[in-house]
Amino acid sequence: MSTQRGFFRYSRYDAIIALGGLLNLAFLLWTFLAFPALPWWAVASSFVVLAWAYCWNLQCVSHNFIHNPFFTSAWLNRLFGVLETLCIGMPHQLYHHYHLNHHAGDNDAKGPDGTTRDWSSIYRYGTGDAPEAFWRYCLLSFFRVEVTPVLRVCIRHGRAHVVQTVVETVALAVLWLTMLAVNRRYFVFFYLPSFFWGWVLSYAEGYLEHFGARPGNPFANSVSSYNRLYNLLWFNNGYHQEHHWDPKMHWTRMKELSARIRPQMEANHTRILRGPHITGLIEDRLTRSAAGVTKNMGGDAITKRAA
Repeated sequence: MSTQRGFFRYSRYDAIIALGGLLNLAFLLWTFLAFPALPWWAVASSFVVLAWAYCWNLQCVSHNFIHNPFFTSAWLNRLFGVLETLCIGMPHQLYHHYHLNHHAGDNDAKGPDGTTRDWSSIYRYGTGDAPEAFWRYCLLSFFRVEVTPVLRVCIRHGRAHVVQTVVETVALAVLWLTMLAVNRRYFVFFYLPSFFWGWVLSYAEGYLEHFGARPGNPFANSVSSYNRLYNLLWFNNGYHQEHHWDPKMHWTRMKELSARIRPQMEANHTRILRGPHITGLIEDRLTRSAAGVTKNMGGDAITKRAA
């Protein structure tokens, strides 16, 4: 990919995503400062918005920043890494390496050693060769993060990565301690639960980005969605098979990549959803129901894979 000189490293459109990260942090801080004066309905709605913000940030802002850092300046990228740390609730440098491990393994199935290379693979804790149950994966994955291996990878990448991790950890600790000192009720009853459920939502989306795919097949190990509204709001995250084929391809060029590898995707029956990933299981159930009705009427079963 050709780069451009200037403030943004790859595209001026990254300003939209970077602004999204800033607004995410601003909303988090607003809920903290306004919490004592908010009525119950505002607290409840803010909780839902913030939980979704974690998921959206992890899938859009953080995700794109990991693969294609936004800024030409290394210092600005480091600063944005600190900002993202406060948004997602963990040192972004560690999440960076955790996510790149996902691409190294590509949601692989268990190997001869009985485990997966991808720490977040939906097959890692499944029974036999089957993927783990959806809700079990979503609710438990947060507590299974491979902290020690991630730290080892970070250290292997050198001093700069270690220093960035330390800075981000200190920044996050300052935020948490400030919340505890100023308003413990906010931290315990609002921040921590929204933080946890936001990650649960993100793991749910991650699960459905690979559920029903074929691990080991580079053209069918992920699930794509070409829903226009979803890709507009999620910055082309729907092109997930394309993303796994070329993780460094910028989000603004996903349609171009999709057209280029479409013949291989069709030949390998890449799984395609009509709606966003997060509603994949609902779509499957509706499709199976419709297929059953069609079958009873003497028609052909409906399939969700690309023809």
